[in-house]
Amino acid sequence: MSRHSAGLSKAGVNTANTIMWAIKAAAGQQVRLLELTLSVEVAPTTGPVWRLVRSTAAGTATASVVPQSEDPAALVVASTTLVETAWSTAPTLATVDHRRMATPNSIGSGFGFTWFDRPFIIPAGGSLAVVNANATGVTLGTFSATPLIEE
Repeated sequence: MSRHSAGLSKAGVNTANTIMWAIKAAAGQQVRLLELTLSVEVAPTTGPVWRLVRSTAAGTATASVVPQSEDPAALVVASTTLVETAWSTAPTLATVDHRRMATPNSIGSGFGFTWFDRPFIIPAGGSLAVVNANATGVTLGTFSATPLIEE
C-alpha cells in the first residue's frame, strides 16, 4: 500500500449543501481514507458546517486532482484515486452523514478527521463527498482540504 495526499483550495459558494470535493475510488480499487483536514483560508460571511457523506450515484466530473505519493520512491507512485472538484452533474448524496462539524468564519479555523486506527473505506467505484451545509452570505470565502489516503 502507498500513501497519497493532495492540498486543495476552493472558493466557497452561496448555495447550502453544495459538494465542495468528492474523493472518488477507481472502479477496481477501494481507498482507505486516513485523514481529512478542512480549514478556512478566506473568511466567509457565515461559518461553514462540513458534512462527510457517501454518494449513492456518481456525477459527471469536469475537474479533478490526482493525489500525489507521500513516498516518491515507492513502487506504486501514481494514485488511481481522484478528488473531484467540479461537476456538470453533481453526485447524488446519501441521506445520512458520516461526520458533521462546524467551523467559525475566521481565517485559519479548521480541524481534522482521523481514521488511523481503522481507515474509512471508500469502496471501489464509490466516493465520499465533502459538503458545505451552511453556505450563505455576501462573502463566499475560500476553503482548503487535505485528504490522506492509502491504496
